[in-house]
Amino acid sequence: MTSQLDNSRATLRLFLNNHPEIKYVSPTDPEFSSLKTIYNQSVSVAPMAIVRPQTANDVAALVYFCVGSSIQFTIRSGGNNIYGLSCVQDALMIDLRDINYIEVDQTKSSVTVGGGVIVSNLLRELSKDGLVTPTGALGFLGIVGWGTYGGYGPIMSRYGLGVDNILAAKVVNAKGEVVVANKELLKGIRGAGGALGVIVELTVKVYPLGQVLAGMIIFDSQDITSTYKNFNAGYQALLEDGSVPLELGIYQFIMNAPHGRVFALALVWSSEDHDAGRATIAKIAALGPVMMNTVEPKTIADHIDFIGTQVPQRAYGTCQTVSIRKLNEDATEILGRAFEKMPSSFGTSFGVHELRGLSAAPNSDSVFASREPHFMLELISLVAKEEEVNESIEWATGLKNELLQMDPRNLLSGTYISVTQPGDVPLSKIYGPGSNFEALLGLKRRYDPQNAFSLAVPRLVEQ
Repeated sequence: MTSQLDNSRATLRLFLNNHPEIKYVSPTDPEFSSLKTIYNQSVSVAPMAIVRPQTANDVAALVYFCVGSSIQFTIRSGGNNIYGLSCVQDALMIDLRDINYIEVDQTKSSVTVGGGVIVSNLLRELSKDGLVTPTGALGFLGIVGWGTYGGYGPIMSRYGLGVDNILAAKVVNAKGEVVVANKELLKGIRGAGGALGVIVELTVKVYPLGQVLAGMIIFDSQDITSTYKNFNAGYQALLEDGSVPLELGIYQFIMNAPHGRVFALALVWSSEDHDAGRATIAKIAALGPVMMNTVEPKTIADHIDFIGTQVPQRAYGTCQTVSIRKLNEDATEILGRAFEKMPSSFGTSFGVHELRGLSAAPNSDSVFASREPHFMLELISLVAKEEEVNESIEWATGLKNELLQMDPRNLLSGTYISVTQPGDVPLSKIYGPGSNFEALLGLKRRYDPQNAFSLAVPRLVEQ
């Protein structure tokens, strides 16, 4: 007796007979295992099959077929959703990684990318023309998934969040049509990503910038609590007196190095005025006992490639997050105590993205909601060894719960959806305040009334 899943696969194969250009990989094919692999190895599910469209029209045909055949599907761009949501048991995975073109416009003011382009390839291509665009800090991230849900990264203080650099998008809608996003749909894409349609192409801003100053500063961390608290007291003072130019992006992190736990900074000075950059970075370095300073002239692409060597390429576990207005004394006291107890597993870590500058202000052209200066804290339990997951998650959960008990005036109500466990924070808070969430629900009703994109992030109908 054949199952519904077998029937769906048979129907899919009949459809693909008329679309030989779309690559089909079944669970019995030898490459299935490697192609379904996603960043989070804790997600041990198998899609019904994998299809690899070559063009936007291929994606349109697939969506039309799936909707008409009542087959659930997911979209894979980079495959690095922390919670593994691009791979769902028995759903069809539509893998966009072959749609990977990169086209810089003649005026060198924007770049158009296919839905499967990853950060490292984009930065390498832009560097040929002395250009950059805001991206995430890891080269294996998909640019579409990273940018359309917010897009924190190393040069956002100068150039804005990824979401604020999106100029245009080409989308496959719920009817299986390829459309250019209008102003209303584009607003929803800027913050809610693929919830309203499959994003097969993005056009984003680019900026002239050759070599930057970039690298790491590692502090003597024998007394990691005092080092961290003293650094942030001094850093807050520099922020308040205007001594930290927007050209400087700082990612604070605590990680497990071969010789123990360390407090470090990943820095990017996004200006070719390197003298001013060195002077500013010297002020930052003076806030703690420096053990190593690797900051030097390089391209953004080279810097991102190096950062990728410091994290597991595949991991088990999860990530949690809290956003706060200031790394004040109460916050750093809580964090310092937690660092002393942090498990020693490779991949257990803590990071801080700081939003300031252009994107830290209301923007009616986007549904991304966290529009004030803040620190987005990442409590990372993405470890290299599966047996170390539970201890790491227990530590991160305890830290998150303690942070949530601090003065509520220092807490943002919403969190960053890309590092928020599904169901952990209501979408009404993530996409608040005011009518912002209601506007997003209205867009969902207008552009996907039958919930064709039911497995996309965010899952609005479930709310």
